[in-house]
Amino acid sequence: MAALPAQSPSLANAFDRLLEDIVSGRYPSGTRLPAERDLSRTLGASRPTLREALRRLGEWGLIEARRGSGVIVRDIREWSFDVLPTYLRVGPPTEILPVVSDLLAVRRLILVDILRLVAPRIVPGALATARDAAARAWAGRGELGTFLKEDFELVRALPLAVKLFPALWMLNGLARVYLDLARTIQGPALVPEAYLETYDAVFAALEARDGERACAILAVYLEEHDRRLLAALEGRP
Repeated sequence: MAALPAQSPSLANAFDRLLEDIVSGRYPSGTRLPAERDLSRTLGASRPTLREALRRLGEWGLIEARRGSGVIVRDIREWSFDVLPTYLRVGPPTEILPVVSDLLAVRRLILVDILRLVAPRIVPGALATARDAAARAWAGRGELGTFLKEDFELVRALPLAVKLFPALWMLNGLARVYLDLARTIQGPALVPEAYLETYDAVFAALEARDGERACAILAVYLEEHDRRLLAALEGRP
């Protein structure tokens, strides 16, 4: 995933403002962005900075340059996963909860299926790194950033334990967006009390090479966690 360099605030500002303008619908799909000269003046960015921001928006699937037509906003079906945190922040309010619900459902599918692939390949001691990450996440649960970082390390440690590199690299590719989203929609109070107990049971099932049991335990845990999360976002008890 392309990340904006911390040492370039003018680039970050130009990129973020254009990103929000597109995602919020100020520049709908199919429309042409203003001329480079006008955008540069509006954003207070130099031409080279603006061009770099546009290049990165193109990498995320938001825009494309068309000969004779200028820079056009692409259809939403072409956008990349990177857009999701911004979409949840500035997108249509009526679509936020359904999108979060769908996102959580996709996450459940991915994590449960990773366990199914990992279980047959587990050898003694392979889950030591995952166990350590779970312990660190639980110990740091009062500080959301710490918990999320270590929880994600736990998730990455599972495919790494058996050299399931496609799954590991996919998770690496989602890291920035995942952590961004988690900070947006979750808080320390929503860390389940059963977190450590659940993962201990998952690890035990994996070490017994009982993939279906590991999947069932994690699926129940995630469904309950996601139910609570959606209820909190909706303001329900």
